Amino acid sequence: MDGRQMRLKAGVCLLAVFFWLAGCQPTAQLQVMETMRWPAPPEIARVSLLKQVRQGEDMGIRRGVFSRLWQELLGQQQPEIVAPHGLTTDHQGRLYVVDKGLRQVLVFDPQQQSLLVIPRNGPLLVTPIDVAVEERRGRIFVSDAGTSAVRIFTVQGEPAGEIDGGLIGRPTGMAINTVTDELLVVDAEHGVLLRFDLATLQPQKMTGKQGQLGGLFNAPTAVAAGPEGNIYVVDTLNHRIQIFDAGGEFIRAFGEAGDVPGYFERPKAIAVDSQGNLHVVDALFDNVQVFNTEGQLLMDYGGTGTGPGEFWLPSGICIDAQDRIYVADTYNKRVQIFQFLKNGELPE
Repeated sequence: MDGRQMRLKAGVCLLAVFFWLAGCQPTAQLQVMETMRWPAPPEIARVSLLKQVRQGEDMGIRRGVFSRLWQELLGQQQPEIVAPHGLTTDHQGRLYVVDKGLRQVLVFDPQQQSLLVIPRNGPLLVTPIDVAVEERRGRIFVSDAGTSAVRIFTVQGEPAGEIDGGLIGRPTGMAINTVTDELLVVDAEHGVLLRFDLATLQPQKMTGKQGQLGGLFNAPTAVAAGPEGNIYVVDTLNHRIQIFDAGGEFIRAFGEAGDVPGYFERPKAIAVDSQGNLHVVDALFDNVQVFNTEGQLLMDYGGTGTGPGEFWLPSGICIDAQDRIYVADTYNKRVQIFQFLKNGELPE
């Protein structure tokens, strides 16, 4: 290579570095979705797609120029979602995503412009399934089916103990019941709903056992608590949703196996919106079905595929205080965010 070629190459490199340092856009852009709403016209829209999330920048988390440069020099990459499962949010706008592929929990914090991984130090989780956040005492609970325990972390991501005591076989779904100040844990192996007092972490009344009658379970996978304290359990292999009062007493169940709307093939997760509707993820239907608490089908959204608004074996759902719906689109390696439309229009 002669001197002219060397100078030309050096100039190109310098220009590339200059434009990069000047803030040229990162490779992964914040995705702006074209308007996708369900149900289709002429019916009034009730759900709208907002965006997809694969990494921090999709949540508006931007790294500074020198931070990016330093991490590139160290060979460090911002983690990207690999296999999302359970997820939740808090009142500070943080999104917590259990990633079974990474064996960690990713915490997206747009306000603080940070992306935290849990655990920060020490061994990774074995088979993490779900996450629940107790804001009052600043604790994060992660169900780890591979160790038959619920791991506890601080909000900084540091280990803070665990719940096992030989009570739990395969912990899957979890939820915080703010009405009773309890942690709800579904045990898929034993077919029970466990309740732990959040002040002491001591077990309370156990609900259910293996079976098909009302109040019994067959491989339950998820649980949610409504604002009035009622408990909603996804009874997966019984193809139904079971409803209990705050004390764990059986109220009713709805659903059965089938391959048309209003039935279930593989229900996996559930969340409650501000109007008390139940949004149920079905992994084999690749959609979310919405029911009232009497079990009447109201609508569904999603469908099989890899495009925006489509799913491939989804496994988790949560709804925040602004009625934003977060769905773990597991095999598409992303979280999709929707908006529940109370009056048919996006909130201001």
